[in-house]
Amino acid sequence: MKKYISYILMGVAVLCTGCDNFFSNESPSAMDVTVFHSPAPVIEQTIAGIYVILGEQNAYRTRLGGYWVMPGTDCEMAASGAPDYEIYTMTKAGHSDLIAKDKHPWIYLTMAIERANVIVAGMEQFSDTVTDDDIRYLYGEVLTLRAWLTYEMTKLWGDIPYMFEPVDASNMDSFYPAKVDRNIVYDKLRQDLRHAANLMPNSAECPRTAKRTVERCNREFALGLLARIDLVYAGKAMRPDEMVEGSAYKVQFNTTPEKRKELLEEVIWACDEVIKADGDLKFMNNYEDIFKAVSSSVTDYMSTESLFEIPFADGVRGQFMKLMGAYVNKTAIAQAKLKGLTDKAKSNAKIVATPSFLYSFEKGDKRKWVTVSPGEWNYDSSSKIPGVEGDVLYQKTEKISKMYLGKYRHEWMKFAMDNDEDGINIPQMRYTDVLLMYAEAAIGSVSEVTPSNADLTKAQQYFNKVRARAGLGSKPLTMENLMQERAWEFTGEFIRKYDLMRWGVFAEKLWEAQEHMNNFTKVDENGLDYSGTPYEGQLPTKNIYVKYVEDRTLTQDGSPAYRIDQIYGMELGESGKPADYDEGGWVEKEAYTSSNAAAISVKHGGNRIFGAAITDKQLLDARQYWPIFNVITSANHNLYNDYGY
Repeated sequence: MKKYISYILMGVAVLCTGCDNFFSNESPSAMDVTVFHSPAPVIEQTIAGIYVILGEQNAYRTRLGGYWVMPGTDCEMAASGAPDYEIYTMTKAGHSDLIAKDKHPWIYLTMAIERANVIVAGMEQFSDTVTDDDIRYLYGEVLTLRAWLTYEMTKLWGDIPYMFEPVDASNMDSFYPAKVDRNIVYDKLRQDLRHAANLMPNSAECPRTAKRTVERCNREFALGLLARIDLVYAGKAMRPDEMVEGSAYKVQFNTTPEKRKELLEEVIWACDEVIKADGDLKFMNNYEDIFKAVSSSVTDYMSTESLFEIPFADGVRGQFMKLMGAYVNKTAIAQAKLKGLTDKAKSNAKIVATPSFLYSFEKGDKRKWVTVSPGEWNYDSSSKIPGVEGDVLYQKTEKISKMYLGKYRHEWMKFAMDNDEDGINIPQMRYTDVLLMYAEAAIGSVSEVTPSNADLTKAQQYFNKVRARAGLGSKPLTMENLMQERAWEFTGEFIRKYDLMRWGVFAEKLWEAQEHMNNFTKVDENGLDYSGTPYEGQLPTKNIYVKYVEDRTLTQDGSPAYRIDQIYGMELGESGKPADYDEGGWVEKEAYTSSNAAAISVKHGGNRIFGAAITDKQLLDARQYWPIFNVITSANHNLYNDYGY
């Protein structure tokens, strides 16, 4: 049964689901040290207080769980508007939606970390973390949560304070922590995660409410997170030469060759442990089923690919589907025929695929039209589907600049949302990532060193396994091929930006993608002119062609819905009409023109991967991280900004 977090006034209580009362209405205070003398169920309630914070507005309800932390990449861009956080032009003042009423992600992340610090300190002093298996699990869980939250901060800000002890009210300096070299933080996270992996069992053996659920931490996630942090540590990053305000900075390796080798060997060990624990049972054979499970709130550990998901209540809290799901037009919402919706719901899909990414897929890749939705749901009489008349529910194709991401879809939900809240969990890592991390570490990633424990045969097998599910054949395991494979596999899952950063190719790839986008801008009444671009003669100049299939399983009342079943004109080499066009069934759709204007606006504020203020790749590299907002630095004199902010 799904356990969940609900927003409760002041964030001091959590919603009870009746599932062994993990989230009770009255959580004990972690500040009362006597609680750590208590049995496991009572201590468990204090850990629930960490999960509560995740559901706050400027935490993972919206700001940290969606498009804010997945800005423009070579694969993803804003659907419209291109706000400053999306195109790397945010200033120290911070976006108004991020710092409203001084409630911002830095506050919520540090508050959650402080709660974890209090619990860790209390358990280490008063609880039996040696012989009591339930207590050992809880201790491992809170160590893992703290490590994950701290890593989340390094993703956004790079170097951060060292926050692994409760604030000491008798020492004013503890209220104003200074930034430290992120490597010191990484080493502490590695130590804690190795310890957590020794404390916690695999998901199938976790105690009580934590058993076989993706909504609680487990050994597999601790090991997977360890591998992810190790790959970041062993890679490159924009970082200062010294931890002094105003120090020179550049993209460079985080650490020495000797250390990089140690880190990659740990990646291989950690991934191998997860693979041995879960094996083929965790690998879903159908790519689409991975995201159907998330969208339909499946939380049984062995029925999903997720290792851990941030839990939310069905329809109570969280806007992941609303913001990150495939787009549903207001006409379809008003009719409320599609599963997952009522006439009070909203669909504010924020992210689309870059055109160059759409055409990068190998022919026949089954991931393409799962990752990208082939059309938005509409309800009107303009479908042009042969034999279908009047108002119908159907997928309407959009312009090439508005191909929304499609991994999370309302029609896959198990209940109908009737407000802004959808309650869909936010996946943090899935099993396929473990396979590809093993493969990457085995070939040395970008580290320029070779791990001694690499099994290249297994690495190639894991790489091929991922490709085989996509309907593709074997391919040599090289870093170039692996970088591309991770794009096809993980776009839309908050990973791509951070992959590009750790590989040291962030600016290069974004600059290249924008140049590709410029190939789709020369439009007149006859369509696109691809002259002089790689797409010349490879694509239709104006229209694509689709075939529909009736599917009554997608509607609440069993009425007809028409989804796109085939598309012609969205693969390289598919110019003109389909060979079987005269046999009927194809519907001609305009996708490459936009009222005699550019198919993709390259103006500031339009569909642009980075803003007009970004004039060279060096400046783009400097904006990999968020600035530490003024509201933060004004409250802590030991914090400062670099990277040109």
